[in-house]
Amino acid sequence: MKKTLLLSLVCASLMANETFTLKEQTVTATHLQQDELTYAAPVEIYNEQDIQNSKSKNIYDFLNQETSVISLPSFGNQFAQKLDMRGYGIGNGYQNIVVVINGRRMNNVDGIPQLLSSIPINAIKKIEILKGSGSVEYGDGANAGVISITTKDFNGVNITAYGGKFDTGYGSFGAGYADELFSFSAFGDYYETDGQRNLSTQDKKDSGRSKNGSFDLKLFPVDELELRVGWAATRINTNYAGHLTYDEYKNSPTQATTTGYDTNQHFDTDLWSFGITYDLSDTLSIDTNLYIEDKTSDYGSSSSQADYDYDSGDINLKYTNENLKLVTGLSFFNGQRDGYGSKTSKDNLAGFVKADYRSGKHNLTAGLRIEKVSYQYNPTTGSGLEQDDTLDAYELGYNYKLSKEQSIFASFAHSYQAPDIDRFFATSYPPPLYIPTVTFNGFIKPMKANTYNLGYNYFLKNNKFKVTAFYIDMSDEIYYTGGFFGVNTNLDETSRLGLELYDKFLIRDNLYLSANYTYVDATIEKDDDTSIENKTIPGVSKHNLVVSLGYAPVKESKIILSHAYRSSAYASEDFTNSFTQKQEVYNSTDLTASYEINENFEIFAKVQNLFDEDNGIWIHDDAIYPVNFQRSYYAGLNAKF
Repeated sequence: MKKTLLLSLVCASLMANETFTLKEQTVTATHLQQDELTYAAPVEIYNEQDIQNSKSKNIYDFLNQETSVISLPSFGNQFAQKLDMRGYGIGNGYQNIVVVINGRRMNNVDGIPQLLSSIPINAIKKIEILKGSGSVEYGDGANAGVISITTKDFNGVNITAYGGKFDTGYGSFGAGYADELFSFSAFGDYYETDGQRNLSTQDKKDSGRSKNGSFDLKLFPVDELELRVGWAATRINTNYAGHLTYDEYKNSPTQATTTGYDTNQHFDTDLWSFGITYDLSDTLSIDTNLYIEDKTSDYGSSSSQADYDYDSGDINLKYTNENLKLVTGLSFFNGQRDGYGSKTSKDNLAGFVKADYRSGKHNLTAGLRIEKVSYQYNPTTGSGLEQDDTLDAYELGYNYKLSKEQSIFASFAHSYQAPDIDRFFATSYPPPLYIPTVTFNGFIKPMKANTYNLGYNYFLKNNKFKVTAFYIDMSDEIYYTGGFFGVNTNLDETSRLGLELYDKFLIRDNLYLSANYTYVDATIEKDDDTSIENKTIPGVSKHNLVVSLGYAPVKESKIILSHAYRSSAYASEDFTNSFTQKQEVYNSTDLTASYEINENFEIFAKVQNLFDEDNGIWIHDDAIYPVNFQRSYYAGLNAKF
């Protein structure tokens, strides 16, 4: 373990001096690490150099401008954005993606998206995106796949600061030390912006503030043993404006809402983590982790406050030899929300086994997971209710290496999503006052998905090409009907048919061109409500494209031009495909430039939405949330010692 730690620090320091590189990566998001070329499912991997070169403000910006994942603010909340992948839709897609940081799940028990703003992008070492796989190891919610984020251990001191338009400012400090007996790493950052949109109730804008802090300590008493303890905290205070009508949006997307509501939220989270890894022998190791998380959310009144208590953990036993890798494990997650008139909990308990067998050019992967999900609903007044579901996931994948540069693969995954606790409540807005009314609408069915992937990889020294065709057959897909009397319910049968293309070409050592394209056709195949049968699932763009051009005029300088495009889609609540207004085309071009003054200092600048395009999220007719609708810019400094 000590040698691995020291080697990783050396590799990181060497990587910082490279211009543009194109190398085969290792898939580390699973317990059974595999080479990217021989992995039996589609995967995207972005290393520390890719992340540093982008000069993104946060993970959301990086995902939008570099990957096949779509990220958009949740009803205008820039700190809690919704994710979509493989056409599950911007409304509910985030609940079909499991996000993990250093192996810990970030998915919530209710309808709140994963809080990626709690992970400073300057602290990230690697981002891996498993598409259509990961359900055996990560379970509940991995229908579209898994986004795995790995943070880095700092060695020395790292400082970043920038400022920009809309009085945006950022500062971060990372420091660490490592030797043969222990390593210590600490990080803190602060972000603020005065916002772009006006609020209706005050002479203010949709401003936001966030603070993150963390430390991690690792001990190596003997070569075979690693002990871990960590702490992380996030403090967010954000204001975000309500929706606009179509005419308001077209006239001026910066104006205050006249038909919606402005929101102020304070969100705090504290996390403690503990872990042990012990090598029992050269082929057998055991790993266990425990996480204790406390969160609070406050929207400014006693009826809109909630406390969250999450306890989770896992224990995994791994066997590895020359041809066979095998892992078996147990995991639990106990999540409770106390607020909004009830104590409601969702508890998960699961066991899994997964194996990877390699013989010559053949690589076979198979796994099985059994998970029990238990709910308890205890209202402040009235009697409580309980429900249990037992669900299973299984995967089978095969990769054949055609040559040292080429491989083909096929995979199948059966996955599931147990409803979050908000799905048991209906929110209506009855006229004439349209005051929100929340009632218990009963437990609903878990959704299930069968995903089929067929792909081809072709890796050369100066080119990396991937193509995957996929088909997803789903039952009981969970959705919210919307409207004044919206309820949470299930669609009987739905499907996704798609094609993914990725290519990165190093034209020269200092010049590259990359493209990441996804086509997806998402359809409601069958439902009791015949008015929505054979309709396109709303909030899903058929065409999604990200292209980038990178150039290094001199070794110390990098210029990257990137563009993200998404075709139009039905508004996120338009299940009948009959609304007057549709989600408009999304376009955004970013330009990044950086220059290394010396080995310790780098200056950088970035322009986002270079051509000042209007972009928004359509919920329904005359309910539009502007996003990335103005040109913005910032410039700053990186320093390391």
